[in-house]
Amino acid sequence: PTDEAALLELPVFRGRANRKLVSTWFGALTRGRAVPEADLPLHSKPGDGPPPVNRWADRDPAAAARLQAARAALAEVSEKHSVPVENIVSPDLVRRIMWSPPAPADAATIGAALRAGGAREWQIELTLDLLTEAVAGT
Repeated sequence: PTDEAALLELPVFRGRANRKLVSTWFGALTRGRAVPEADLPLHSKPGDGPPPVNRWADRDPAAAARLQAARAALAEVSEKHSVPVENIVSPDLVRRIMWSPPAPADAATIGAALRAGGAREWQIELTLDLLTEAVAGT
């Protein structure tokens, strides 16, 4: 709205109480519009993890191949033990490791990454070899 009259035409401002406060609301809108773009808060926080999986092939084909190998191996373990994949190890943790493998990408560093990501020892024992192979396969 460009003025108080236009603000009053909005359905939300038709009530008596809102009409009394129209100058307060319009003043707030005016002050908000005057804030420089650089001083405004970000619309959303930038992500700290990997991009959405559907973009991996374009952005990093090797990472996409690592993830595909890890998912296939985890699916086999899941089926063998009759446990959902997400209970075997956090899918987010797998994506993070496959997107940015630790260096050097060996069992020790991948195990450390799993521990740092909150995996329990039984999860690490069950998945360490297959995740290490998925990283080494690229």
